[in-house]
Amino acid sequence: MPTYFVRLTHTSDQCPTASSKVRERVLGGIADIPKLAEQLGVKIVVGPLVLGSEHESVAIVDADGVETVNEFIQQSGLIQWNSARVSMAEPLQDALARMDKIPPAIY
Repeated sequence: MPTYFVRLTHTSDQCPTASSKVRERVLGGIADIPKLAEQLGVKIVVGPLVLGSEHESVAIVDADGVETVNEFIQQSGLIQWNSARVSMAEPLQDALARMDKIPPAIY
């Protein structure tokens, strides 16, 4: 199952510490996130971790595909106050094992 690095970013005015509506949404929906992840087949490996002063959160998840991760972000409502960036991640050893399939270095 592929691993994805999820970064959620919001502006300071959309932060749960500044917006009462966002705070209400976060406090009301945070308990449902593990249940939704399980329903969609998303395994939360690490996180969510909050980078408070940077107005970001990060998580590492396993899922069948990026579409499933996107569905999770949408259904959870996280997309309502965050910009989401989802990147495929892999162990360094796996990336290095493919070096012979990459064209020769250009520099």
